[in-house]
Amino acid sequence: MNSKKLIAMLLAVLMIVALAVPAMAEGEEEAEEEKEPVVANEKYKIALIQQHQDNAFQITVSEAAQAKADELGIDLTILSANQDAATQISQIEQCVAEEYDAILYEPVNPDALGDASKAAVDEGVVVINIISAVTDWQDYGISAISLGDNVTAGEAEMQAVCDLLDGKGNYAILTGPSADSGGLDRLQGYRNILENYPDMVEVVEPKDCAWDTAQAQAAVETWLSAYDLDAIICENDGMAVGAGNAAGADSGIVITGVDGTPDGFEAINDGRITGTVSQDGGAMAANGLEAAVILLNGDELEENEIITTNIWIDAENVADYE
Repeated sequence: MNSKKLIAMLLAVLMIVALAVPAMAEGEEEAEEEKEPVVANEKYKIALIQQHQDNAFQITVSEAAQAKADELGIDLTILSANQDAATQISQIEQCVAEEYDAILYEPVNPDALGDASKAAVDEGVVVINIISAVTDWQDYGISAISLGDNVTAGEAEMQAVCDLLDGKGNYAILTGPSADSGGLDRLQGYRNILENYPDMVEVVEPKDCAWDTAQAQAAVETWLSAYDLDAIICENDGMAVGAGNAAGADSGIVITGVDGTPDGFEAINDGRITGTVSQDGGAMAANGLEAAVILLNGDELEENEIITTNIWIDAENVADYE
């Protein structure tokens, strides 16, 4: 072999090696980026205080939280505030007195829980909000929030309704408790979309049914005797199921909710409601617990606003989420 051919072969080999090294380095970097499962360094004592435990969404939250607690290796206590802010404040104070390492809660009243949270933080307790957040939560030392984007959830729900009605029709809205920040955000999302649809007509003032199926059913039964409705937009699946119960299966009325709960899926399947926006409440609880453990382990969070995504679910794709 002459020297020219030898040099050409050596150059070719060097080029192959040069190309391979960055590829290997990139692969090694990707491998390094794979996160190790979060595990508690010790048996942390954590409390989860729910607004209530009276509907399918909240049951999903508590079940997911317990499953995540088992995975993380922590001691989890789940409490219900029964929709009462004073009860929730008392529960936070009791958890501090009993030396819990962390407290996660969904505020019953976003404007009433700040001072109780700050007092817990001052005692060294990690405090995290799930599902909805205390007003100005960072000012009270709350470490993180784990929730959905309720404005975009409301926008997704109302956009689906407007699309189904070709932008024209009579509608009514069922809301959660008037002080609930998540419900207020969903209502803002509705309004954001409705600005683009002048032929969508709100025929009655929004009705506060406190997330409750029976209250929603009673309200809609009254509405149906007084108004010609093309759509009933509900801020949660429980109220959507109540509306669907009042209207009956295949009523021709577009009835929608938010949460993606089992009872909502059942109502989609049997034609009582049209669809729901899933925010994955179980993930909100699980993500919040994982964040608490990361902090208790002495590590830092990549983000202190942990947001789940919105998914529109109707008869075409409900089987993928049941």
